[in-house]
Amino acid sequence: MVGLLKISFKHSTSHEVFPRIILGILAIFLVILLVQAIIKAVQSKKPLIQVSGKHFFIDNYDKLKIFGTLVLLVLYALAMPRIGFVISGIVFISLFHLLYAGRKDLKSIAFSIGLSVVETYAIWFVFGQLLEVTLP
Repeated sequence: MVGLLKISFKHSTSHEVFPRIILGILAIFLVILLVQAIIKAVQSKKPLIQVSGKHFFIDNYDKLKIFGTLVLLVLYALAMPRIGFVISGIVFISLFHLLYAGRKDLKSIAFSIGLSVVETYAIWFVFGQLLEVTLP
């Protein structure tokens, strides 16, 4: 009986537990939403998915922000295991802020770097030190 109430885990992989729990909950919600959509489509005798007349992007969308975000996300994911959480966080949060700020003057760049340093170290302190979540 005592063995059933005891939980053991390796500290080096403890960061993997919470995302798996969230992923499981999201999967359950996805199934519920799909079942509701199918029931609604059958009751109203309409197709489940209607593609005609729909567009993925709105007219005159900002291509630089969309594709810049995708490139930065991929580069961030590749850089984090190699250069670590703190350095990659500072670099990429600065780049994201500059991408979305619209201004590229010295004041905006300095603000972006300062903000990214504060944000990265705040996340590192709260998760890495206080909550003892292993960070890349």
